[in-house]
Amino acid sequence: MKFTSLVAFASVLGLSVTASSVLPTACGPNANILSESSFAHKGAEVKLTTISCQGSDVRGRGSLANVSKRQVVSQCDAVTNPCSSILCDIRPEQPSLLDCNELTISLDSLLDPILFPPSTGMMITLATCTYVYVNLDIVEYSVCGSTLGTLGMETTTHCVATSTNSNGGLCFSPEVPGNDWFFSAGAS
Repeated sequence: MKFTSLVAFASVLGLSVTASSVLPTACGPNANILSESSFAHKGAEVKLTTISCQGSDVRGRGSLANVSKRQVVSQCDAVTNPCSSILCDIRPEQPSLLDCNELTISLDSLLDPILFPPSTGMMITLATCTYVYVNLDIVEYSVCGSTLGTLGMETTTHCVATSTNSNGGLCFSPEVPGNDWFFSAGAS
């Protein structure tokens, strides 16, 4: 991935309280909210905001072969699809590690995977912690909640261990067809 793309993705960490202000940063100027929902976890609300990244600089880099067939790639095992690199965010706004831990636990409790069509993503927020997952591929991804939680804890744990000023960061996939996404953990 080019350095300028890494810098652009790193700006995703500047997430604010409202989803609409995040969209231009996370998915480019043509992004929009597709849907919003929530569920309860231990008396707290977990907010899910599905976003479209169509027509933005966040484009799938997967192969065009066999696109006419509906393909769904499972991303339900974070151990076999780890981050290829993690960049940590050292801005003053940091998520609470307790909130990120609770967000991870809440995602682990989801029974059904979440479907991410090409060039879409989701912002998942609990209190001060927001996870963002974006499918950069040209095929649909089926992502288990446990994978999202594992990526969140992998990112926050890495950043806490490597930087005294960071609880959040960006996790990048190997960037190959069938495994092309990015994930961020940051303050909401």
